[in-house]
Amino acid sequence: MQENSIRILLCDDHTLFRTGLMRLLNDEPDMYVVGEAENGEDMLNKYDRLKPDILLIDISMPVLNGTEAVKKLRKTYPCAKVLFLSIFYDDQYVYYTLKAGGNGLVEKTISMGELNYAIRTVYRGKNYFGTLYDEAKLKEVKTKYELTNLHLNNDPQEEFTKIEDKIILFIGGGYTSEEIAEKMFISKRTVDYHRSAIMHKLKITSLPAFIIYSVKYLGSRKI
Repeated sequence: MQENSIRILLCDDHTLFRTGLMRLLNDEPDMYVVGEAENGEDMLNKYDRLKPDILLIDISMPVLNGTEAVKKLRKTYPCAKVLFLSIFYDDQYVYYTLKAGGNGLVEKTISMGELNYAIRTVYRGKNYFGTLYDEAKLKEVKTKYELTNLHLNNDPQEEFTKIEDKIILFIGGGYTSEEIAEKMFISKRTVDYHRSAIMHKLKITSLPAFIIYSVKYLGSRKI
């Protein structure tokens, strides 16, 4: 590790992905992973101790998801540099990570070359949301969703059954359909049926949009 290496705290709930990515990042001459975390709460504890230059964090995780964890982090470290990882990548996710205080968002399927570029860009104090999102486009996305994304600003809890409410909370917490089925002692097929019914009620047609809604719905609620 060079003396001026970029010190990275890596947060992801999948051990194999985290371990493999850590090895690749440590192969870079100007980067070094100073710590790993498996969920948002774990990250908050380790960030305070390790004081990394950059937090590289997954959006969807159990216990405390990435965006909620970053919101908490910024209360103590308002200048923290945060690059989000996600399997989803579109205007809604870009908007959501911006609102959470992220400096960038990259897909988990990108090349290591682009990831390294994104890390170095955020380290220099700039945003990185891929080649399609310059500052003008980011401003356009923020304006668009602040004006039109009404579903994310309303909370029609009274429209949901108890089981629907529970499923939304679990999805907001980063749980998969299989994990929700196991926790609720129902089949995955039942979980998927209720998820479709909820999306129909909300008039939400894409899974990324529903996940964003679920995370917001979780908000101050507890599973």
